[in-house]
Amino acid sequence: MTDHFCGGCNRLRIMADGNLKVCLFDQGEVSLRDAMRGGASDDELMGVVGKAVGNKKAKHAGMSDLQNMENRSMIRIGG
Repeated sequence: MTDHFCGGCNRLRIMADGNLKVCLFDQGEVSLRDAMRGGASDDELMGVVGKAVGNKKAKHAGMSDLQNMENRSMIRIGG
């Protein structure tokens, strides 16, 4: 892709296992399930989500190296 739209992307994905993924091309995930099981309040969950979104990369996270990435396939993340 030549157009880097990532900076304006507002898509998030919460997967069946409770992990939050802020970019389909990034292998990073945040466990909302663990936070909820640990008794996190709604405000604390909002902080976890906010931090994950704030750490999102400005350009396609690792997309140029897809063949070497150990990332979940679309079928495993519900895509």
